Amino acid sequence: MTDGKQAGLLGMDWRVAFGLAVTLIWISAGLVYLVSIVGLDSFVHLPTADIGSFLEGAFAPLAFLWLVIGHFMQQKEISANTRAISIQEQSARRLEVHSQRDSYFKLHDLVQDQLGAIAAFHYMSVCGPTGTGEITGEEFTEQRHRAATGDNSFFIRKMIAVAVNYREDMDKLCEIFFGTAVRRRHSETFAHTFGKLLKTAQAVDTDDMIADALLNGSAAGLLYRIIQHVRGEEGIGPLMGFPIKSDLPLPGQEPSA
Repeated sequence: MTDGKQAGLLGMDWRVAFGLAVTLIWISAGLVYLVSIVGLDSFVHLPTADIGSFLEGAFAPLAFLWLVIGHFMQQKEISANTRAISIQEQSARRLEVHSQRDSYFKLHDLVQDQLGAIAAFHYMSVCGPTGTGEITGEEFTEQRHRAATGDNSFFIRKMIAVAVNYREDMDKLCEIFFGTAVRRRHSETFAHTFGKLLKTAQAVDTDDMIADALLNGSAAGLLYRIIQHVRGEEGIGPLMGFPIKSDLPLPGQEPSA
């Protein structure tokens, strides 16, 4: 039989069955030896010390046999306990990751609302009465109501559309995102908030699927990359029509030699 299998009609471990069989054979052989060779009367009339020595020598091999069997049985129990502990640790890690992901998605919804609000005021600064004048305060209020009723990416998409319209004009992009102190603050706050959300996603993401979807598959991720692009910290591929890299300075910076 193989190690770890059970044997016998009673379902006992094969080591125990083997030990019992050897013990039975050994005691039977000892009794045969005692009766047929030594003689039962002669054995009974032996001095107590001789009887003790005889029994000690007769049962010493059995004691050693059961010591070895007990050792291997203990090793088996230790291995089983180790496997059980390993399974429990894996289960605990899965539960921990699951709990962290649940917490992340709850945080994600809250942060998306915050990012939408930042983009809304940024869009108002660019296209409102203090900017190009494309929308009025009443239109902005109506659009804010629409965004507040479930579409928290509405103004993020609006800002992306504005950036795409001027993708060939880096000076205009710099003006849109960093042209005034208010716009710079909105851009930096948006990038900082999204960056923290991205780090949280990377911390709970074992295969980078969540972080990649957040950065490359969401409106907030695209606007974040556009802001980084205008900063000169990240290039955006030509699929969006943006230059790979811009050497143009931000407003207030001197051009490099």
